[in-house]
Amino acid sequence: MGETFIEEMKRMSRLSEAERQLLAEMKPVLEKHAPQIVEAFYAQLEQFDRTRDILHAQPGRIERLKGHLARWLIRLADGQYGEDYHQERYRIGHRHVEVGLEPRFVIGAMSFCRTMIAPIIEQEYANDPQKDARRLALDKIMDLDLNIMLQSYDDKRIQQFLEVTGFSKELFENMIAGAAG
Repeated sequence: MGETFIEEMKRMSRLSEAERQLLAEMKPVLEKHAPQIVEAFYAQLEQFDRTRDILHAQPGRIERLKGHLARWLIRLADGQYGEDYHQERYRIGHRHVEVGLEPRFVIGAMSFCRTMIAPIIEQEYANDPQKDARRLALDKIMDLDLNIMLQSYDDKRIQQFLEVTGFSKELFENMIAGAAG
């Protein structure tokens, strides 16, 4: 059996064991700062009609989502990035598709989180010689998450296309391969 998606993506990003350890060491820092990041994140989403509509589509949704985002942030520093991690992140992307959140907002949200976390790393690890390595490790795991979530978008949208058109997956893949070749 070949390499799994998560194994291949970790290898592609060159996420090392040392970086996984640095991430795990950062968990208390992410736990400490998660509330302020979450509040800033949702204040940012309120600035856009599309995301505001999604946030307010159901009573209590924002509070539930705040809890999910805090757990997502903290889990970035889990240090363990295997199949369970992959499936959890994939479900997040899948859920974003289901509620109608376009990929551009997921990419923008990831960028927002990065810009919130960067000064926290600067502050918390000001005298740490591993500060830059910590930031790089966090960038790698956030890129891995983004990759997984965007793959779930592709998969879900292909599934929706196949359901609407009645095409088989094999026919669709042959059409794409033919168009590319």
